Amino acid sequence: MRRRALGLSLLALGAVLLGAALAVRLFLVPTMVRLPLDQTGSTTVADDNATWFDQETLEQKSGPVEANVVVQGDPTSEDATDDVAVWVSGTTITDEDGDIVTPPTEMVTCLDRHTAASVSCDSARLNDEPADIEGLTVTFPLGTERRDYDVWNSNAGAASTARYVGEEELEGLSVYRFEQDIPEQVIDQREVPASLAGGTESGNVTADVVFSNDRVLYVEPTSGSIVKVTENPVTTLRGPDGATGVTVLSAELAPEDAAVAKKVAEASDTRDQIRLVSATLPLALLVIGAVLVLIGLFLVLRAGRRTPDRHEFAARPEPAPVPQAS
Repeated sequence: MRRRALGLSLLALGAVLLGAALAVRLFLVPTMVRLPLDQTGSTTVADDNATWFDQETLEQKSGPVEANVVVQGDPTSEDATDDVAVWVSGTTITDEDGDIVTPPTEMVTCLDRHTAASVSCDSARLNDEPADIEGLTVTFPLGTERRDYDVWNSNAGAASTARYVGEEELEGLSVYRFEQDIPEQVIDQREVPASLAGGTESGNVTADVVFSNDRVLYVEPTSGSIVKVTENPVTTLRGPDGATGVTVLSAELAPEDAAVAKKVAEASDTRDQIRLVSATLPLALLVIGAVLVLIGLFLVLRAGRRTPDRHEFAARPEPAPVPQAS
């Protein structure tokens, strides 16, 4: 009886653990493994020998510049839900004295919390103007795949393809490398002195603002975290006659080694947490539950087939003798 009771208990406990494993996969993982509403983060890239146009002195300058990108989630937004996160990101480029090199940009994006893709919402803004933002923005999806993705660029005002190139190792962390080539294109027009647009005449002309960029993004695939970005933005003015004027900005931006190491550590922690919830925990519950069910079933079946031992036979009364006819 004790063996049967123990077996039934193990069967019940094993069934509970199997149910818990299923519940983790069906309910806990979708709830926990998604983009946070209260995201915070920052990235800094720099170039020690950039070129830009100083709009105060009207001079072409060169020297160190630093681009700082800050991301902040807005969980109080009306568009923030269980499935959508609202993130605000801003980029500021300054010189070594802290002076602004180009006008700062700010973007408000609604992201699908599972795919990281931008979704249409009332909160979406680009420099305080309503915007139809498409593709990925400041993060890749959880479980990034070995394929191409469309990634948004605020300067171009559009998404373009980031090609999957291959898998590499960065500071001991396996990452996917994506390359995004944004070809030269007109992104704006400005009324400027002809001399700034490559002309020799006096007066003002309408110049095209021409932009291009080559970017390389290194992504930790489990978390979708971008751990390193290098890029080469080039913005120039082009006159009506096609002449190239001043360089608004030309830089080869890359993070310092210490910043990369910090991003790698953060991505590793996030990856480990995701793996714990989505793989390690349900697998452990499944294995332990299955083992307990098998042991419990074995004990129950064995108890059912058990034959009485000799002590039980000895304790039984002798059958009464059959009366004999006289």
